[in-house]
Amino acid sequence: MITRVLTLVAYTALPIVGVLWLGWDWREIVLLYWLENISLGVAMFVTLLRVARATPVPAPAPQQDAPPASQATPTPAPTSETPDPTLDPTTHPVGGILFAFFFATHYGMFTFVHGFFVILLITGGLGPLTETDRPLNLGGVFLVWAIGGLVQVAAAVIGALPSQRGSALMMSAYPRIVVLHLTIILGVFAIIILGWGAAAAIVLIAIHAAITIGSWMLSDRRTENPPAPATVGLPHGAR
Repeated sequence: MITRVLTLVAYTALPIVGVLWLGWDWREIVLLYWLENISLGVAMFVTLLRVARATPVPAPAPQQDAPPASQATPTPAPTSETPDPTLDPTTHPVGGILFAFFFATHYGMFTFVHGFFVILLITGGLGPLTETDRPLNLGGVFLVWAIGGLVQVAAAVIGALPSQRGSALMMSAYPRIVVLHLTIILGVFAIIILGWGAAAAIVLIAIHAAITIGSWMLSDRRTENPPAPATVGLPHGAR
């Protein structure tokens, strides 16, 4: 709870200070929330590594006495469809480490492409959305991001491990980010077209706060009510 409060303050209250007293507009806000992508990705990478480290190495199968040659059954030849337990992130720490680096590569590409679009947007590369010659307050943006990112990464380093594993844990990093930034980018165009001016930055901060709180509530609900495990029915007549 403390981590959530600190994160909300860093990415909500501090940007409002920037808008009201430092002259920020929507450009600083969009840049800040793209930078948040990076700290969220680093936090997830750290979490995946911690989960891998906490995963016990599976014990080797007990050796059984070999049956007589007349009763021995041939060992099936390995196929390409046979899963390698060493690479399963849910059962072996080696698989978890490989999964963490796969996430870093995939997420890094996603963030880079999104960041390229954001840079074009805020620098006028897609056409001027506002008539201003004021330079971006990069120092203030990076200061706020450093505070918020430090909180997020610190929570990943010392916080409780999530119950999710494998692909479910990795994919949990994407929905909030995709919804958040699609909403913000579309919101920028809508607000500028409507001519809201400086109010655009406050609207974007409010959107960010609402999506952040909503994602936390959804995460808590999933934790409290995990999906029921799948059951395999017995054949008809079996007891």
